[in-house]
Amino acid sequence: MERIGLGAYAENELSIYAMKSVGCVQEGFFRGLLLHPKGKGRMDAILFSILKDEWESEKKELLKGKLR
Repeated sequence: MERIGLGAYAENELSIYAMKSVGCVQEGFFRGLLLHPKGKGRMDAILFSILKDEWESEKKELLKGKLR
């Protein structure tokens, strides 16, 4: 794998925190990308990723340290 991409509703602070805590980098903010889960129109989304070289050089050890 060369790249892992993840995303969340912009209001989902817990998911955003979790992605950042394992080393994901924010790539973009998309307005009105997703349907609101309760049928209240559309919601914004935030996209994150980790690249293979980032993972191997730093992020993997960061995560291991958190799991210890």
